[in-house]
Amino acid sequence: MNWNERLKTKTLETIRTSAIKPSPIRNLKRLLPYAAALISLILGGLMYFIVVKKQATPISYRMVLNDVEAQNNNAEIRLSNGKVLQVSSQKGALVSGDKLTYEDGTVLQNESLKEDLMATVNTPAGTMLKLQLEDGSEITLNAKTTLKYPLHFAKNKRVVEVDGEAYFKIAKNKKVPFQVVSNGQLIEVTGTEFNVNTYSKSQSSTTLVEGSINLSAQGQTLQLRPNQQALLASGQLSKKVVDPANYIAWLDNKFYFNETDLHTALQLIGQWYDLQIIYTQPIKETLLYGEIQRTKSLSAVLKILERSHIKFELIQENGIRKLFVSN
Repeated sequence: MNWNERLKTKTLETIRTSAIKPSPIRNLKRLLPYAAALISLILGGLMYFIVVKKQATPISYRMVLNDVEAQNNNAEIRLSNGKVLQVSSQKGALVSGDKLTYEDGTVLQNESLKEDLMATVNTPAGTMLKLQLEDGSEITLNAKTTLKYPLHFAKNKRVVEVDGEAYFKIAKNKKVPFQVVSNGQLIEVTGTEFNVNTYSKSQSSTTLVEGSINLSAQGQTLQLRPNQQALLASGQLSKKVVDPANYIAWLDNKFYFNETDLHTALQLIGQWYDLQIIYTQPIKETLLYGEIQRTKSLSAVLKILERSHIKFELIQENGIRKLFVSN
């Protein structure tokens, strides 16, 4: 079952559990907006929808700045020999080998790369980048993420460092484990798929999709199986069962909400559009369901959130875009 089918199923469940029982006619009227949204989604005519567990009122937002478009900037790669290269996210994966090339065959770096050369990749806001490492492993970086890796792995180890969010699809090699160093934790695998998120320095999450991984931090260790997530918070490791679809929809360039509180949703939006989120007053609890394409402009995204009964004001101070949020 793909992510869209899962989303349709979850929406049907939401509609069923949200129904109120006073009378068939009244119940039908309450369900009409949700049914219309679901039918539109199934027919392929709607790119997004939001279901909110509270009565909706129109949004009020004032754009003091010009609208913020979804960005698609070049990423930057710094080599340990001092060279800095601009990397396009539009030419497919960046492939490491004897030379740096794109997936479409375009050469980024003509010179032969030395065995001990390290690379540090940075993705700005609004930009994703896919890399293919020398061993065939693939790593997709979300916005505002840093990855440090060797262009050529040693014979007895494969080690990378990540800060931000990245999805790993590791080539199998039982003789040479793959290690990810991230925010005080060490993840070790031989061949698997998983997502690492360290955007919040107070809590890191590792979500396993396929295979198994061993994770250690501050003297603690645990093993993950598919559909499990490890959390590192306040120096403590824990794990729980999750639906990976909730955590990897960004690979399809989407915001995905499944019983997501408004604060978390705005944190994701701020991360993508490079915004500082400022709450001018306590916000009432609101849960969101649905998805929004991250290619949309900020004003379009705010309008989609109109059922959240929230007011927004966007300003810029000293080069920093600030989104003020109030009831």
